[in-house]
Amino acid sequence: MSNRRPRIAGEKRRSSEAADAADAAESTAPPPAEPGPQAKSARPPRPTKPSKEPRPTLSGRARLVLSGLGLAAVAAVAFAVIAVVSVRQVEGDAQRQIDAEDAATEQASTALVTMLSYGYASVADDLAAATELMTDDFAAEYEQLAPQVASAAEQRKIDVTASVRAVAPLGCGQECSTSSVRLLAFVDQHRTVAGKAGSPAALSAIVRMEKVDGRWLVAELTTT
Repeated sequence: MSNRRPRIAGEKRRSSEAADAADAAESTAPPPAEPGPQAKSARPPRPTKPSKEPRPTLSGRARLVLSGLGLAAVAAVAFAVIAVVSVRQVEGDAQRQIDAEDAATEQASTALVTMLSYGYASVADDLAAATELMTDDFAAEYEQLAPQVASAAEQRKIDVTASVRAVAPLGCGQECSTSSVRLLAFVDQHRTVAGKAGSPAALSAIVRMEKVDGRWLVAELTTT
């Protein structure tokens, strides 16, 4: 007796169909992927340089402000230069005025002694020498009084010796000049009459000195 299972009707067809389906699946399945070459390791990205930011541009108002500041700086420098020049000019003018007053004062001291001193024996020569220290106009006025002085000196035998105690320039205000200087002088006169000493006289005098051809000469004299 056979151990085979009796074939059931229709079983062969199902087996054939299953086999056909398996074959179809194998034919349509994609082939296995072939191992490809090993991928190269990627390089790290290079650091990118920071882009330069555009420089800020100045607005029109800012340019005007900077231009104004520049002009102000130039003006300040110019003003400083002018101020320095002006100060030096003023200092130079002041020094020239001082030099003129010093020279006039020195010459006035000599001229006053000569003009206010005389001896009865040489009065004509003494008065003539005095006119050499005067301007032409003042010498002409002085010469009109000289004969009276000479006559009194000769008759009474009067000798007069003058000495200047002090002399200094007067303030000139806005009328200062390096060619004309007014001075205040204090003068002592000692007289002898016929050999006898008289009482000393103290005089105050205002003298105006003028510079003529480089010489300081007496232009006016007022005594009290």
